[in-house]
Amino acid sequence: MAHEMALVSVNHLNKVFESKERRVEAIGDLSFDVLQGDFTCIVGPSGAGKTTLLKCLAGLLAPTRGTVLVNGHEVTSPPEEMAVVFQEYGRSLFPWKTVRQNVELPLRERKLPKAQITRLTDNALEAVALHGVEDSYPWQLSGGMQQRVAIARAVAYQSKVMVLDEPFAAVDAQTRADLEDLMLRLWSELGLTVIFVTHDIDEAVYLGQRVLVLSASPTKILDDVRIDIPGPRTQALTRIEPQFSELRTRVYAGIQRAKSGS
Repeated sequence: MAHEMALVSVNHLNKVFESKERRVEAIGDLSFDVLQGDFTCIVGPSGAGKTTLLKCLAGLLAPTRGTVLVNGHEVTSPPEEMAVVFQEYGRSLFPWKTVRQNVELPLRERKLPKAQITRLTDNALEAVALHGVEDSYPWQLSGGMQQRVAIARAVAYQSKVMVLDEPFAAVDAQTRADLEDLMLRLWSELGLTVIFVTHDIDEAVYLGQRVLVLSASPTKILDDVRIDIPGPRTQALTRIEPQFSELRTRVYAGIQRAKSGS
């Protein structure tokens, strides 16, 4: 992929954690591009450096070597063009603020006009089907609804790139399926560029246009799988297609290779 087309470009990224006692190379040598409008899923075994990679992408951790570019600019602090949704939605929402106040927060920090904040917040709440609970507090909502609030906040922020770190790992299977379909709808309707980190192979193949399979630490890319399953995808039909099964098997084999270190 040509670098000039990439919205996110990771170039020879390396991350080493050093202390007096030991030296751990979490990320070995990682390079990949994400084009505008892509839905890229990232999978790998436990300890594969997925969270370390995400923190480098989000400007929360400085690489030891290499660069991350977002929209052509090198990331040295959290980029304005990126919104991050974490797995632990309960810790990313303020329990003493209402749903609306939680979604408005980053917009207020940007000092946008009040009318614009209201419009963006209303649109985001509607997009994730949360109208009617704007004045509730996060602790009054189910886990799935709390994660919708976190996604609404990212949508309202109007970021160029949305990065999600195992966002549905803590909810039940039915809620997870609903949230997966919500993400596909938002990606399609809003023209989002999504980087989605997950442990779940089926989820990665169902959601992604592409799945990057990471090796065990020190991390490199073992496989870059193009997911050419036609849309619109549905939970009932897409997952029983032979193509889905073939792609799932390929990604699974990559994870097994990563675990064995081969």
